[in-house]
Amino acid sequence: MEPILEAKKLNLWYGPNHALHDVSIAIPEHEITAFIGPSGCGKSTFMKKLAARAEEQGFTVEYILCSGDPESLDGVYIPALHLGLADATAPHILEPRLFAIDSCYVNLGQFCSSFKSEKANEYTAKYRQLYKTAYGFLSAAKTIRKIQIPELICKNDVVCAKKRAESALLRELGKKHGSPREGRITKRFIRGISCIGEVCLSGTVSALCKRVYLADDRLGLADAYLKHIADGVAERGENAVVCPSPLCPDELDAVLLPNHALGFVSASAMQLKDPWRHVRLDALVASETVRTHKSELKALEKQYRSLLDGGIGYLKQAKKYHDLLECEYRPHVDFAALTEFTESETVKLIT
Repeated sequence: MEPILEAKKLNLWYGPNHALHDVSIAIPEHEITAFIGPSGCGKSTFMKKLAARAEEQGFTVEYILCSGDPESLDGVYIPALHLGLADATAPHILEPRLFAIDSCYVNLGQFCSSFKSEKANEYTAKYRQLYKTAYGFLSAAKTIRKIQIPELICKNDVVCAKKRAESALLRELGKKHGSPREGRITKRFIRGISCIGEVCLSGTVSALCKRVYLADDRLGLADAYLKHIADGVAERGENAVVCPSPLCPDELDAVLLPNHALGFVSASAMQLKDPWRHVRLDALVASETVRTHKSELKALEKQYRSLLDGGIGYLKQAKKYHDLLECEYRPHVDFAALTEFTESETVKLIT
């Protein structure tokens, strides 16, 4: 099988450290290539370089950012080539579905020589415990986020939000077809919670959507609005990217329609200075009702932010120990042997 993506003699330095040394690899179409190996052996860097090469050749690339460090990659997907590259090491272990048919491993770990390090064990134990604590804070933040104040939002408010969504659909896409064609709904995260805080890929939205409807979400009506948009898009047979919330995946952050350069986004997911339209959903709730529950809303928001910040703080601490762990591994990686391996692996992938 002919390769569709190829790297030859790739080199990369981290300061004085020669991390990747003349690495070569060829990757065939319709295949998932999973990279395995210890921290610091170049998995993320290798994927970045291959992705950059694909973009240079005119392909659209989807990047899967690492939640522990958004500057690092957990995976890359190139839709036009039906090609995926992924970090398959813990905690995101990826098992092949049909090994050597639609997926393969690139084992970088075999080039890390055995070594003893009490520090490595210490760093591993510390960052795992810190992650556990961070997820505890984030779980608690999710619980607060899910609390609904009785009588704040009535059924009529939700109905009105859906009517606003339907009006937008009619304005932008027209009426539903009698026999709608089948559209493709793709799920992608547009936002994440990481060691550097909340990361929002607003640049992706701006690149795909010239017109964006920004929906108020201080009172929690944006989810009903966006879900009605998503249902309406599917009923019209349109292709769309549906973006779940990272903290509450059953709720939506956005619905994007790249074919129409059109997007619908929750204001709780991202802030836009100059949206195409501002959907003022908060105004649907009676102002007297909002005033009555003002103190409760403020208290919930304060608790939510405190727990979210606490979780992010522990993720930041975990990142520090993960970096120290990488420093322990890097001197023991044989990059010269890695070069020889990737060249032989290229032959296997091509044939």
